[in-house]
Amino acid sequence: MNNKHGSTSTLSKSITHISTKTLRKLAPELSKKIARKMLLTPKRTKNRWPRHVKQFNTETRFGRVRTYKYGEGKCIWLIHGWSSCAYDFWPLMQQLAERGYSCMAFDFPAHGASDGKQSSLPQMINAFEDISASFLDPSLVITHALGASIVANSQWFNQCSSDLLLISPVLNCYELLQKLVNQSGFDQVLFDQTIHDILRKEKLFMPELNAIPKLKNYNGQLKIIHDKQDITAPLSMSKQLTEQSEAKLFTTNKLGHNKILRSKNVLKVIESFTAMSECHKSIA
Repeated sequence: MNNKHGSTSTLSKSITHISTKTLRKLAPELSKKIARKMLLTPKRTKNRWPRHVKQFNTETRFGRVRTYKYGEGKCIWLIHGWSSCAYDFWPLMQQLAERGYSCMAFDFPAHGASDGKQSSLPQMINAFEDISASFLDPSLVITHALGASIVANSQWFNQCSSDLLLISPVLNCYELLQKLVNQSGFDQVLFDQTIHDILRKEKLFMPELNAIPKLKNYNGQLKIIHDKQDITAPLSMSKQLTEQSEAKLFTTNKLGHNKILRSKNVLKVIESFTAMSECHKSIA
C-alpha cells in the first residue's frame, strides 16, 4: 500500500514538473500568469460568526478588511497566516474574553470575508501597516503561522512594546515555499521567475523577509509555542530563533499546525505573560 501511494505521488510530481516546464518554454507569459494565480490565491472558507461578535470593515490600500472584536479588557491582537482567517482564532477568543481580555482579529486581503482575490506576503505586511495604524497598540500580539513574518517585517514592529506570542510560526517563508515546490515538482525556473517578479514590484529582496533577524533583537517578552509534529512550519525554525535570542520556546505533541490553536497549552503560555508582568510590577 505504501509503495503504491509512493508511486502515485512520484508520478504526480513528474507530471507537474513536465507540464509546468513545458508551459514555461512554449508560453512564457501565460505560464507566469498561471503560476502567479497558483502561488498567490489563498484558500478561502466561509465562516459563521456569532451575532454578538462585533464586526466592521477597516479600510486599507487593498480594500476593505473585515475586522472582529470580542470581549472587554486588555487588548489582544490575533494575526492569522496564509490560507487562514480570523475565525480560526474564535475558540481562543472566547476563552480569552472569559478571562477579561478584548480580542481584535481580522481577515487579511483575499482571506475570509475581506476584499481581494490574490495576496502575497508583501501585500499582507502593507495591509497590517494600515490596520495597525487604525487602532491603539495592544498589550499582547498573538500570531499564527505566517502571521509571525507579517508582524516582524512591518514598520509597526520597530516601535512595538507589546508582548508577543508566536504560535507555529513561519519565520522563513522562502524556505517553506521552496520545500513545497520541491515536493510538488513545480518547475524551479518558473517558480524563481514568479517570485522575482512579485518582489521586484514591491522593491524587496527575499532574504529581507526572513523574520529571525528582526525577532532575535526584540526587547519585549517573546514566547513561542510549536508542535513537534508540525509538518507545515518546521520546529527547527523556532529552535533557531530561541538559540539566537531571549525567546522562550514551549512545545506540544501530536497537535500539528492548526489543532494547536485549540490547545489549553496556548492559554497557559498566555497566562504566563500576565504572571511575569505582575512580577515586574511587584519588584518595581
